Amino acid sequence: MKRLSRAFAVLLSTSLLALSACGDDDGSTGGGAACAEAQACGGDPTGSWTIAETCLDGSIFAEINANCGAEIDVSGVEFNGSAEFKPDGTYTTTSTVTGPMKAVYPPPCLVFEDTTITCAQLDQTMQDLIAQGEARYESATCAAAGQDCVCSLILAERTTAGTGTWSVSGSSLITESNGEAAQGVPFCVDGSSLTMAAQPSEAGSGAGPLTSYLRLTRR
Repeated sequence: MKRLSRAFAVLLSTSLLALSACGDDDGSTGGGAACAEAQACGGDPTGSWTIAETCLDGSIFAEINANCGAEIDVSGVEFNGSAEFKPDGTYTTTSTVTGPMKAVYPPPCLVFEDTTITCAQLDQTMQDLIAQGEARYESATCAAAGQDCVCSLILAERTTAGTGTWSVSGSSLITESNGEAAQGVPFCVDGSSLTMAAQPSEAGSGAGPLTSYLRLTRR
């Protein structure tokens, strides 16, 4: 059972890193908030950028929210960072994510490979991960509230740097780093503003509205 509950704990923390996953391809600042949809339009991202705004909706957590009705609040999470997309097709980034988040899990969310995990088991595993130095958060508690399991986490301040190559395909910014598979991030350059989806899509398929995104300003 510990293995299963540990998997949930890891999934919780790594799903939060979806907020900073594009931080490996860009930078950010500001707290999460519900914002109006943006459109992917492509353009030329060449230049130096700093993120001024983050807009996130529940779709960013699809991995842990699918068909179970979890409620996840990241309004207190803060993002900071910068990115430079160079004319030679290379990029460099620095990004930091920190702050509190809260997740409310109804019973269907606490089933893993047909095995039910209790809220107390999840809480214990969260503490184990912190003690072992494996957590991406500095504190975490999970407690039962009626039938739900409510988890509160404080993300540890973590700064990451990234380098790689970039190109544009339609309205997707294609990035590749350290020999990893290329990722396509829907984006739009409009004057001194660069809007990028908070989640990658299949390389080259960046059309459609963006409901979770990062907005950068040119430095």
